[in-house]
Amino acid sequence: MTTMSTRNRRLWRGGALALAGLTLLAACGDGDPYGSSSTSPAASTPPTTAAAPRGGGSGDGYGDGYGYGGDVTSATEAPGRPAAAADGAPSIATAETSLGTVLVDAEGMTLYAFTKDTAGTPTCVDGCAEAWPPALVDGEASFGGLDTTVFSTVENPAGTQLKAGDFPLYTFAGDSSPGDVNGQGSGGNWFAVAPDGSLLD
Repeated sequence: MTTMSTRNRRLWRGGALALAGLTLLAACGDGDPYGSSSTSPAASTPPTTAAAPRGGGSGDGYGDGYGYGGDVTSATEAPGRPAAAADGAPSIATAETSLGTVLVDAEGMTLYAFTKDTAGTPTCVDGCAEAWPPALVDGEASFGGLDTTVFSTVENPAGTQLKAGDFPLYTFAGDSSPGDVNGQGSGGNWFAVAPDGSLLD
């Protein structure tokens, strides 16, 4: 029987110890590409939650890619624009825009109708109303020299909303200045309103 020489036994033991050491280091984390003393990106970066898209952009006429709509608020907190100015301006007036003569609120902002309000009651509430604030009136509405038979009011969760013809009226959060008509045709459901209550398309 061949006996292993002393030198060979030492080499074999050295190799076995080296292999065991490498195995132990890997088990302790030194085999990790980030190192046991460094923190991996997954551990150092707090988890992020993707923000819900504002406005949907699905063509439903609520957000339409304008970046509005946002988080849904409760109906009692739904936003709205007061239609009557402090200086006693009419609740509704008219203005010339690129679409022609349109109805505007007391601040000169274009008023729109939502074609899904088929029953004459507002259906754009909660999150939708962040993009399309209802034209609210505080107290008695006034219509200047316009045909008063065209106008009325309807109850909205946010307050008393103005109507023209069959449609409740809204402003658009994407309009920043009087005369803007950026909401026109949004989602195929939103249209500026003519003085006689008809929709401009």
